[in-house]
Amino acid sequence: MFHRISFVFLFIFSTYSAGAQTMDVQRLQQNSYEDLIDLFDETVRDTLNAKAIAKAYILKAKADIDSTKMARGYQRMAFVSEIKEAVAYLDTTIALSKNSTHANFPATGYLFKSYYLYISEKYEESLQNAVTAYQYAKKKKNVDQQITALHQINGVNELWGDYEKALETELVTRELLFQNKKSELFAENYLASLEGIGNCFVRLRKPDSALVYYQKGIVEALKNKDTITYHAFVSKSGNALAVKGKYRAARDSLQKAHIYKEYFINSYETQYNYYMGTVYMAENNTALGIHYFKKVDSIYAAKKVLYPELPEVYDKLVGYYKANGDQQTQLLYMQKLVDVVKKIDAKRVNVKSKIAEEYEIPLLLEEKNELIIQLEKTNAASRKTVWGIGGVLIISLLVLLYYIRRQRLFKKRFQKLMEQQEEAEMKLEVPNTSEAETTSQVLDISEEIVADIMKQLEVFEREKQFLSSKVKLTALAKACNTNSTYLSKVINLKKGKNFSTYINELRVHYSFNELKTNSVFRKYTIKAIAAECGFKSAESFSKAFYKKNGIYPSYYIKQLEQNKT
Repeated sequence: MFHRISFVFLFIFSTYSAGAQTMDVQRLQQNSYEDLIDLFDETVRDTLNAKAIAKAYILKAKADIDSTKMARGYQRMAFVSEIKEAVAYLDTTIALSKNSTHANFPATGYLFKSYYLYISEKYEESLQNAVTAYQYAKKKKNVDQQITALHQINGVNELWGDYEKALETELVTRELLFQNKKSELFAENYLASLEGIGNCFVRLRKPDSALVYYQKGIVEALKNKDTITYHAFVSKSGNALAVKGKYRAARDSLQKAHIYKEYFINSYETQYNYYMGTVYMAENNTALGIHYFKKVDSIYAAKKVLYPELPEVYDKLVGYYKANGDQQTQLLYMQKLVDVVKKIDAKRVNVKSKIAEEYEIPLLLEEKNELIIQLEKTNAASRKTVWGIGGVLIISLLVLLYYIRRQRLFKKRFQKLMEQQEEAEMKLEVPNTSEAETTSQVLDISEEIVADIMKQLEVFEREKQFLSSKVKLTALAKACNTNSTYLSKVINLKKGKNFSTYINELRVHYSFNELKTNSVFRKYTIKAIAAECGFKSAESFSKAFYKKNGIYPSYYIKQLEQNKT
């Protein structure tokens, strides 16, 4: 119903136009690309200003003759547009980036287009774009994109393909996912896998197995305090409970989640009414059951979108009107039944054919089996085995030597850091070799405004406001009584770095000194230290710390503990 969850990380937002004045596109182009993306992300719900930022990004990229960045700009434009217009922008993204060397392009354009087509219930077109995205992602060895594409392909496969094959594919996708647990998208893709596997088990009439995976999704949603995802999994559990014959529990789950229907995809309404009808019919409440089945019929009449459940719905309606002696209505639904069965069979054949011809499931399991066979053959040949062991020992020795050399290098860097002045202030500003007037001319901002911004930044640094994970360019600009363009330009010239690097280095500097002087702080986990310093993840903190100091925070803490008196 919220298929696919993996797209939660995508920029699919409800449109909202703020009453504030639209940003000036020409002035926005003075920002760096990175700052424009940050600004877009902060402003995305204000569609007018978000579009202005995306347009500025595109024009800046055109001026630089950078087709990949142009593609990125059109993709951002798609995120804040209506679906039909968004698909057109994504077509431009794809056209501009087909020959790009960037790891994310053009696959990302196909992925977003596939998603928009999926929520528009254009399943065959969605499948085609997901297949193409997967092929590009595989070619560029982009595992995150491969997993996302597989989830999209599986979503269509679960509707119109072979359910056993769909389950097999979902499980292979899950294995690929767990081989890349360090991915930033692991959490989102994990939820998508739980949903996909559960859906397959429901289709295969194995509700107990489905409930195991849906329950895991509920646990993850509660852990993340994600109300929408929680209720989506509750509704999915209602489907499985209905298949299991636990009708009262199914009805409770379906009704509990129904208040969040506006957050679920279009196909949700059909599934909700189908399962509610199924529950009431099983409880011998025929009137209510037929009421919900007729809602399914109304949705089909309005949208002409096929679902696998339609034949059963029409079969129940035919039986109901036959029992009531209403031959005219019975004939009407019999005609609809024959019509949808023909169309569904044709669609299933078409989709399964496309999957067989154009889409190849990653041969991870097959490759693993082949490797095992090869190893067994190798083990049978004793001489080869000896050479293999010798090779392993040589590799192990090389790895050990590399580790020792790396530790020595880290130790030298640590000692050099410790030799520095204990309370030295981080040199954030670039040496000022010119007069204030020259600075003003370079920035094209008055001296008074520059001086005021610098004073505000001093307060920002002194009060350690950078420790908040919610620090954004627009919010800081507002606190400095200026706009984001001016603030970005001042930081770039006076601090010698862009906004993101400036904030990260302040946080790293704070963590360095705090770990050095605070023994309690050193007992925190890396994840906790990262959170305390304003980083969103342990990985981003470790990377920033290493970039600044040449050693990882874990090594720094270990050495501090070993050297304490």
